[in-house]
Amino acid sequence: MSGPGDAARVFKAYRVRPRLLFVSILLISAVGIAYEIALTRVFSIAQWHHFAYMAISMAMLGFAVSDTALGLARDRLRGREALVFRTAALLVPFGIVGCYAVSQTVPFETLELVSQPRQVGYLFLLYTILALPFLLVSTCVAVGFLLEPRRVGRVYFYTMLGSGLGAAGIIALMFFAPVASLPYLLAITAAGAFVLCALDSRRWLLGGFGALAGGAIVVALAGTTPIRVSDYKGLSYALRFPDATVVAEARSPLAELTAVSSALIRETPGQISGYSVEESGALPEQVGLYFDAGAVSPVHRFAGSLEPFAFLDHVTSALPYQLVARPRVLVVGAGGGTEVLSALVHRARAVIAVEVDPRVIPLVNETLGDFSGGLYARNDVRVVVADGRGFLQSHADRYDVIQIALLDSFSASAAGVHSLSESYLYTTEAVSLYLNRLTNRGVLAITRWLETPPRDAIKLFATVVEALEANGIENPWHHVALIRSWNAATVIATRTPLSEYQIRAIREFTAERGLDRAFHPGIDETEANQYTLLEQPTYYHAAREILFGDRERFYAEYPFHVEPATDNSPYFFRFFKWRSLPALIDAMGRDVVSFVEWGYLILILTVAQGSLAVLLLVLLPLSLLGRGETPPGVRPRTVLYFGGLGLAYMFLEIAFIQRFMLFLAYPVYAVGVVLTAFLIFSGLGSLFADRRLGAVGGGSATRRLVGVAIVLIAASVLLYGLVLPHLFGAGAGWGDAWRIAASLLFLAPLAFLMGIPFPAGLQLVSDRYERQVPWAWGVNGGASVVGAALAALTAVHVGFNGVVGLALVVYGGCYLVVRRIAA
Repeated sequence: MSGPGDAARVFKAYRVRPRLLFVSILLISAVGIAYEIALTRVFSIAQWHHFAYMAISMAMLGFAVSDTALGLARDRLRGREALVFRTAALLVPFGIVGCYAVSQTVPFETLELVSQPRQVGYLFLLYTILALPFLLVSTCVAVGFLLEPRRVGRVYFYTMLGSGLGAAGIIALMFFAPVASLPYLLAITAAGAFVLCALDSRRWLLGGFGALAGGAIVVALAGTTPIRVSDYKGLSYALRFPDATVVAEARSPLAELTAVSSALIRETPGQISGYSVEESGALPEQVGLYFDAGAVSPVHRFAGSLEPFAFLDHVTSALPYQLVARPRVLVVGAGGGTEVLSALVHRARAVIAVEVDPRVIPLVNETLGDFSGGLYARNDVRVVVADGRGFLQSHADRYDVIQIALLDSFSASAAGVHSLSESYLYTTEAVSLYLNRLTNRGVLAITRWLETPPRDAIKLFATVVEALEANGIENPWHHVALIRSWNAATVIATRTPLSEYQIRAIREFTAERGLDRAFHPGIDETEANQYTLLEQPTYYHAAREILFGDRERFYAEYPFHVEPATDNSPYFFRFFKWRSLPALIDAMGRDVVSFVEWGYLILILTVAQGSLAVLLLVLLPLSLLGRGETPPGVRPRTVLYFGGLGLAYMFLEIAFIQRFMLFLAYPVYAVGVVLTAFLIFSGLGSLFADRRLGAVGGGSATRRLVGVAIVLIAASVLLYGLVLPHLFGAGAGWGDAWRIAASLLFLAPLAFLMGIPFPAGLQLVSDRYERQVPWAWGVNGGASVVGAALAALTAVHVGFNGVVGLALVVYGGCYLVVRRIAA
């Protein structure tokens, strides 16, 4: 009869060779981070951008739960580590594909969260389902530490290196593969990781091949699961038209582009006012170009004649062309070409069209070339693929008109789904740059959709006024005007005071088209609010308060957040104020649901459900561990140290992702580059810590190493705060490859230092208080679950500098705690 010792010998015979183990961990870690980033893109298409933080939280939850479970079962796993590792590795590809497919059957709708309570349950169900693959990935990583307990730093290094490579690899893959196919491609990579770790065992290899082959057959027969797009997104509406046809598709890491043809598609830059279809003709046929199934930019049928586009002289964004003759125009956000056509209609002598997505121009000019008439190939139109702000910062040319187009849909703006979208196009620093790129006769025009109650246009007006003042203009009321229709508003600003001729042109333009003037030099209250009537001339009153009243008091007392956005807090679309909620409920009752900013609500729910999940799935199970096995005070210090590290690391990571969006222009690049730098170089830092402590050892050495690392982290962060603006300014004109390389090099030292405190502390706890290792892992993961969303929520209220400051305070606290652990 065989006993426990025999069983242990059997399991040990199937240990994974270290080299195979390390490479397997690298690949599985790469799959984990790549899947996390892929989910942010899935959510962007299925719902909206703000779910990115929920994807990060889900990934961290899977890690925290796995670490906790393995910590609790550590004694039972002895001798069986290789079995658990291979089993989890075999299940990872099935978990990725299966959980993604199941998640697309959940009927979750963001815009029904308040009106239908069951949507909260659907959201939690999504959160739980999509966390399962990360639990399997984390199981592999955590068991890797158990298989190599004396090589904690090395296992951590391969984990971080793999994660960094996965972050970079998934961005590259998005150029070629549809987002819906990414889970399946990542499952293939995960299957390769399993094969590597099974090479030591013929039985595992054959059995695993059989299971993977069976899974591949099932996927081949069933096909890939498409992304379930919200019924409230623009593409879903368009595809319900009886004659709707998808005529073209394209993709990049920025967006999935879908071109839809239908006779019912009619998208215009705001209300067309005072335009007679009988006299001037019907609007040209359009193809709707949808970005991530949401925002739409129409492509117009264009045969060379500009006469069919006379309607573009009847929208608010046509105002600057009434003030400047034969202008040289810069259009930021060219998209399908509406504002380019408007510039040509108004006899622009040259148009520079800046478009951030590299796939848009070939789609419009080539794929839809017969329909668009080769708009972007005209001699008087020059196309630039770049971020608008970055282009202006890197080129000193000046323009007679700078036109910031409507870059999102009216429905999305009204729903507040972009409330937590960082936008560096609408900050005071950005508008100041635009003003600096105007000629002396130049006009800046920014158009935004209107929201009710009034807030969006008021915030834009305040931003322009403060930017004028930042440019040294003492009397901004001579340089600014605001007009509106029922659904859009345009703010214009000039470097030189508006002349009497220009003011008269504003009056005539608005009167002839039935547009309302909210402010211009010399306006009287009786002139405002004449066509689209409000109960009060709210926009006029707001403009007067911003220009001539107690501005700070107005910001504080207005029921919405209309203080200008800055580069430190670039949340232009955030308007919600908690203290205004009771008054809104009293005034509107159940209709207040219409004014909920869904991005903000989702972030709060992410923090809440993440905290609840950590409490139930991490802290409660960990509390089952015996208390009498370690000296008093060790467990609280373990919780404070490793929980603090998790929060501080996530706070800095999120803050730098948001900061580098300005430099790298593309949000997905910022995520990929910052994660790659933080993970790879943190891994190198952990490897350094492992070797350093292996050479000197001891609690005092650990305390010194952690202390030096934290001091250098703080010094680096403070130095970065001084240097970053200069780096961003100097490198604005560099190509993508150079900016990415500079970002990686710039972040490397900080990331290296941030990789030291965790493995150093973990080795210390493992050597002295082994039973506290599960607490270290679980609490660190639990803090990371909440940390990502909490960092974003904190940034909304106190800015990125506040988030960074809090991170440094927490790091300082961690150093004080580790001194007590190492004593």
